[in-house]
Amino acid sequence: MKHPVILTSSSFPLIHEMGFMTDNNGIEKHPERIMPDINVFVYCLKGYLHVIEDDQNYHLKEGSYLFLRKNVHHWGEHFYQPGSKWFFIHFFSQDISTEKDEYNTYGKTSLVHADAYDKKLTLPKYGEVAHHDYTKLQLQQILEVFESSHPTSSILASMQTHQFFLELYVEKLENYANMKTNRMVTKLIHFMDKEDNHKLTSNEISEEMGMNYAYLSTIFKQQTGKTITQYRNEQIVEKAIHFFRNQNYNVSEVSDKLGFSNPFYFSRVFKKVTGLSPSDYLKRIYRGKR
Repeated sequence: MKHPVILTSSSFPLIHEMGFMTDNNGIEKHPERIMPDINVFVYCLKGYLHVIEDDQNYHLKEGSYLFLRKNVHHWGEHFYQPGSKWFFIHFFSQDISTEKDEYNTYGKTSLVHADAYDKKLTLPKYGEVAHHDYTKLQLQQILEVFESSHPTSSILASMQTHQFFLELYVEKLENYANMKTNRMVTKLIHFMDKEDNHKLTSNEISEEMGMNYAYLSTIFKQQTGKTITQYRNEQIVEKAIHFFRNQNYNVSEVSDKLGFSNPFYFSRVFKKVTGLSPSDYLKRIYRGKR
């Protein structure tokens, strides 16, 4: 993807300007400019918009959107279609290294590491939304907040924009997961999620998928950033957290419940996933005393 707009997972886009535009007569073009500190989001509500960024042409029709990266030359060569309507958001974003790891949406436990928030979110450059009316409503609500007299209107609108951008991000990931090359990983995840009470062996996984386990492991790591074992361990630890919080079990009892040979091995897995030993975790949570 050329000139991606990247956010950090721990900060939200800060709105500089936002608005709703209409070109009833088709006499406007996208302005030619370089905006050194400002990214641009455009959503076409109706009609047709043409935008060029660097040497890449983008054609926006009803229900499509585009992110333009700061400090990159962009302009339009063709006039907008008469009756075109669109929303725009100009926003600041924190600079982030492209070498930083992408936010991982796979697995996870309800005990989140601090470094999970120190990731990048590479927004989809261009796309079409699944629900046009819903997107229109979201943008109208953000604009209303931004233009309101509330003393923190710009902050509130920026927070809502972050949520809106995250929904576009997730929607793109879901579309990506449905691509042929990724269906295998999606199928494997569904199988492991369904069998989360059972300690799956590599042979069982291989038999279910009809593929060599080593090959499956390689593809899974490429697509998710995790090994199959890491994913399974996160499932196990999430179940352990549930037992600790809701069943008032101790470490040995949870270890037995989850089928570990001994509490020491269970504690090692728990700490590797969460960064805390089970006993340290128990000291941090509120629960009834036994």
